[in-house]
Amino acid sequence: MHKWVIFLSVFCALPVWAGVQGDLRQGGKLYEQKKYGQALTKYNEILREHPSNQEAALGAGASAYYLKDYGAAESAFSHAAEQNAPRQTDALFNLGNAYYRAKDTDKAQQAYRQAILKNPQDKEAIHNLQIILEEKQSQQNNDNQNDKNEQNNSSNQQPKSGEDPQKGENQQEQNGPSQADKDAAQRVMQMAQQQENRQQQQQGQNHKGVADNLVEKDW
Repeated sequence: MHKWVIFLSVFCALPVWAGVQGDLRQGGKLYEQKKYGQALTKYNEILREHPSNQEAALGAGASAYYLKDYGAAESAFSHAAEQNAPRQTDALFNLGNAYYRAKDTDKAQQAYRQAILKNPQDKEAIHNLQIILEEKQSQQNNDNQNDKNEQNNSSNQQPKSGEDPQKGENQQEQNGPSQADKDAAQRVMQMAQQQENRQQQQQGQNHKGVADNLVEKDW
């Protein structure tokens, strides 16, 4: 009697399972055709009927990701990661990419770490985590250098011992700046501009390298 009930339950579930698989194939076809909006709609339709379907959540996340709707991608990938299913590591990895594209590197770093804990052999997650850590280290180095430059500029502007700052200002107002002062000021301005250009160029190269090297798995 119990065996028959189990068999009947499985038999009744087969048409539903077949329908879900058909919808997933349709969503996948739309995704492959780069019709990401239509694919997202199809995957969301599946999720409304079957909220725990991890493949549909991954598909919805990937479609939203390529639509650059990173908020929707984060929500879908997070939902997929919550399912105790085989592709949980992929969901965490893709969640990290969505966070990174949304410029939330702290959450991206956390997602990659979780993916690596699930699968220590996940080379893509390790690669992307390393990119974030290098980016943060580079930014910290730039900030430290800027702090040093500001301290040096501040110390150079301090009046020398024994000088009267007010007296110097009054004398300059009376006589006006000399040609030597003008030349020195011009050199300082040029050096400051060159330093600023180098920093902007370095920051641009760092950012470009991170964006170009980010690994995105083939969904």
